[in-house]
Amino acid sequence: MTTEAAELSQEQQHGTASPAESLSNLPATAFESDGDTSLRRRITYMMLFRVVLISLVLGATSLLYWLSDEDLTAPNATVIFAIIVATYLLTIVYAVALTRGLNQQRLAYFQLAADLVIASLLIHVTGGAQSAYTFFFPLAVIGGGIVLYREGVLLVALTSALLFVAVSVAGFYQLLPIPDGQRLLPHELEAIQMIRMLGLNLAGIAGVGVLAVNLAGQLERASASLQTERSATANLMSLHEDIVRSLPSGLITVDNDDHVLTINEAACAILNTQSSKVIGSDYQGIMPGLAALLSQTAIVTRGEISLDTEPQHKILGVSISPLFGADRERLGQVINFQDLTEVREMEKNVKQAERLAAVGSLAAGVAHEIRNPLASMSGAVELLREGKPEDDESAKLMGIVTREIDRLNSLIRDFLDYTNPSPPKKLIMDLCDVLNDTVTMFKQDRAFEGVTVESRFETSELVLESDPEKLRQVLWNLLRNAAQAAIEGGKHVDVSLETQGDSVVIAVRDDGPGITEGDMAKIFDPFFTTKSKGSGLGLATAHGIIRDLGGRIEVESRIGRGSTFVVVLPYSGAHEHVSGVRQGSV
Repeated sequence: MTTEAAELSQEQQHGTASPAESLSNLPATAFESDGDTSLRRRITYMMLFRVVLISLVLGATSLLYWLSDEDLTAPNATVIFAIIVATYLLTIVYAVALTRGLNQQRLAYFQLAADLVIASLLIHVTGGAQSAYTFFFPLAVIGGGIVLYREGVLLVALTSALLFVAVSVAGFYQLLPIPDGQRLLPHELEAIQMIRMLGLNLAGIAGVGVLAVNLAGQLERASASLQTERSATANLMSLHEDIVRSLPSGLITVDNDDHVLTINEAACAILNTQSSKVIGSDYQGIMPGLAALLSQTAIVTRGEISLDTEPQHKILGVSISPLFGADRERLGQVINFQDLTEVREMEKNVKQAERLAAVGSLAAGVAHEIRNPLASMSGAVELLREGKPEDDESAKLMGIVTREIDRLNSLIRDFLDYTNPSPPKKLIMDLCDVLNDTVTMFKQDRAFEGVTVESRFETSELVLESDPEKLRQVLWNLLRNAAQAAIEGGKHVDVSLETQGDSVVIAVRDDGPGITEGDMAKIFDPFFTTKSKGSGLGLATAHGIIRDLGGRIEVESRIGRGSTFVVVLPYSGAHEHVSGVRQGSV
């Protein structure tokens, strides 16, 4: 693996680069295979081939001189070894220049020119046209084709032919100096032999040039095709990454060993985690409820799971399907999920509103029908009391009838308040005054003499626009419910007030027995109550009032630890304490 490829792998593992981004920014040397045609790699191959070839020449030359018992320090041997050493040194210079980021095309031209010069020198000191190293020129032609394609073939082939003719003819006519001890002398050739040698070698250079042109054309087309495919692959991967990243739903892939392979941004946001912490870990660590769904045998599994994440409990709709490779081999699972918490809460509110509307319509009709007979019954009882003396038993019975009639009237009044509530009358008010007054009055209720009610406000004055009478009604209902619950617990109720951003939060806490999970879903339903004498309309009415005021009521409860009813109201914080503010709070 190349250095660039290794760096790519590390970046993907640490989540610092997407596959598409890494691919599009990756140098060609890290992307291509053994048959690639990048200029950098082609130059590297040519340098490697040159080192191998010159090493063979060095070995063969040394062996020949050793077998012939000739002096290796003779001038002709020294020149040959100097050429070989110079080739090694130039290769080192090329490698340094390549790593320093110099212009690669210029470096390629320079190397080809240096190869032709070295080949010319080596041929001259080894016999000219009759040298055993004339094959260096055809090899240079092939190298030019590999590195610079057709342009390189034509340029190197023409230059090789000219240099070969020039060196051979100059040696034949003794125009170039010849080192002492050279065994094959260019000028000792007969003219006909000289012509034959020139013809054969020029034909060889031309033939190799023709083949190299064809090879260079194929390499050039392969390179262009590879670059096109590489660009298309990068675009496809980038498109894939963009699609997955833009999905509003969470997407996770896991392998057959239940380890997370990939996770998109939406999944990280829903699960409140980071991809670097999740990839490679067991999926059960982040979505423990998935085990039951993954164990099913259906090809595509759908369901819902509950997940406890900070800062809230979430409900996720999950779809699980198999992950297949190109050969249809099963690689793992694809987990697609959405946060349905708000949807389920909305469905719950809609169902509750539908129930409230149906019950309200029925209650309004029943209330009007019952109220008239009750009035007649109450009048008749009063007339009976006035008509003749009553014994103790009759007085007791009439008292029971009168009391029950009053209770029915109260119940009907609650019906009407619930089914036909008056619209809120919003005033500029001091919420602290409203809460203090309500708590003070509630403490006077002898029915809850054993219950301690404490209030804790963040500020001594909190001005906002709302309906003070409606808020008193809501707070009174919440205090009564809390006190009734506290009687069965520690007999302590706490009322708090604070601001949170653009909201006002009123919390009424008790230390009673708490609310069961089954009852929590129904506490705001009309006529639902766990009290023997309750109507079940107090919390339903309070819920409707707060909703009309633009707020909401939330409930937190633990069995044996008590319950907390939280009223959240909108608050801009922009109101000033002005003259007349307290009119709405009195």
